[in-house]
Amino acid sequence: MKILAVDDNDVNLRLLETLLRNDGHEVVSARNGSEALQRLRTEAVDMVISDILMPVMDGFQLCKEFKRDENMRKVPFLFYSGTYTDSKDKEFALSLGAERFIPKPMESKRFLGIINEVLGDYKKGVLAPPQIQAQRDDAVYMKEYNERLVNKLEKKMLDLEQEIIKRKEAEDALRKAHDELCGFSQGLEKKVEERTRELKEKSRQLIEAERLAALGKMANKVAHELRNPLTVIGGFARRMVDKASEQDPNRKYLQIIVNEVDVLEKTVSEVIKIEDKD
Repeated sequence: MKILAVDDNDVNLRLLETLLRNDGHEVVSARNGSEALQRLRTEAVDMVISDILMPVMDGFQLCKEFKRDENMRKVPFLFYSGTYTDSKDKEFALSLGAERFIPKPMESKRFLGIINEVLGDYKKGVLAPPQIQAQRDDAVYMKEYNERLVNKLEKKMLDLEQEIIKRKEAEDALRKAHDELCGFSQGLEKKVEERTRELKEKSRQLIEAERLAALGKMANKVAHELRNPLTVIGGFARRMVDKASEQDPNRKYLQIIVNEVDVLEKTVSEVIKIEDKD
């Protein structure tokens, strides 16, 4: 059986085409009601499956024009929509002469079951005639059509308002998280700076301590190296003082040497004593 699939969404249209072809049907397609009518005037089909919300000419308008044409009106017309899904939408769709109103999404097996049931009745010639409301003029149609559009627009507006509220809440939460993160980051940065200063000061103290320790070791080494020569010099100087007479002019100079050696020996002993304690 040959089916015309009408949908402006390429993804939805490809899925519908694939589903129907895998079930053994021949499929032609159109992307809006105007394009669908042009195809229908040049080739015959056994069924039309149409979305509702489409540009140029939507599904409601397509069905209205389709069922007006004596050559096409007996062909089954099915709505397949994920936007117009409430009971008023279905009521209006069936009043235009559609044989079925199928909401998206629907499980594939069930969907194909409806399609094949309608095609079977059409092929047998037992398909019930469409329930087109009698004596419906364009003014009545436009009133009901506009009601459906306004209803859908209001729903879209409500959905949009809810989406805006959710986005604002998400933005507020993100801003709060950002502020908290910035505060945490600033606090962390301050702690890092303080810790860095502490480490620098400890490092400076450690370097200074190491420098002093090195100087101490060097002083101790020098003191050890000076102690023996000072002992020798002091010993000779004392002996010379003891041997010199009171009238010897060099005696006072020798005593100065002894005194200075005593001072140096005392200093050296203090240095070695301090270093040995460490």
